[in-house]
Amino acid sequence: MMNSSLPEKVKLLSMLTEIYDQLEELEIVLEASFSDLRIQMNTEEQKKLSAPVQRLTMLEKELDRINPPSHGHNNSVSRALKLEMGF
Repeated sequence: MMNSSLPEKVKLLSMLTEIYDQLEELEIVLEASFSDLRIQMNTEEQKKLSAPVQRLTMLEKELDRINPPSHGHNNSVSRALKLEMGF
């Protein structure tokens, strides 16, 4: 009786080992895929963030053109605006 169950145990162990190997391969593929996705998302977010910064800079320049800043005042206002927006 012990001899007949041994081949089944070996077969089951072999199947489990194969499943484990496949899971390891899947983990590697998923990690690479998520890494690429993270990089892509970061790039897209940087693009989204750069547009408001550029618009803010253009608005600040337009404001300076219309109403020239008093000495040293422009820098603090500009920094305050950017800090307020989180840049």
